[in-house]
Amino acid sequence: MTDNQNPRFHDVIPMFASVNDSYDFKATGPVREAAVHDQRGQLLGHVWTDSRQAAGFTRAENATPDMAQAGGRIRRILEDAYKAGVPAGELFDPALFAPDFELRVEH
Repeated sequence: MTDNQNPRFHDVIPMFASVNDSYDFKATGPVREAAVHDQRGQLLGHVWTDSRQAAGFTRAENATPDMAQAGGRIRRILEDAYKAGVPAGELFDPALFAPDFELRVEH
C-alpha cells in the first residue's frame, strides 16, 4: 500500500448544517391547533404550535392531491413567518394566512 491520498478525499472541508429555516417540529409541551380552510371552506388541515419554538402543519386525513399543494403553501407561510421573526406563540394570527386561507382558531 502507498501513502498517497485519494484525490477525491484529499481536500475535504467539513460542512455544518445551517440554522433552522423554520420552527422546530418537536414540541416541548402541550400544543394548540387551529383549523385551516381554503376559500371554498374545505378543511385542509391544522396549524399547530407549542407556543414556544415548535410549529407545523398537519394535513386533513381526507387530503386530495390539490390539498397537498395547499399544504406546501401553508408550510412556506410558516417558514416566512419564522424568517420574519414571528414567535411561535403568535402564529394563530389569521392575517398571516389570508387571503388564500382562512385560519379558524377555537378558544
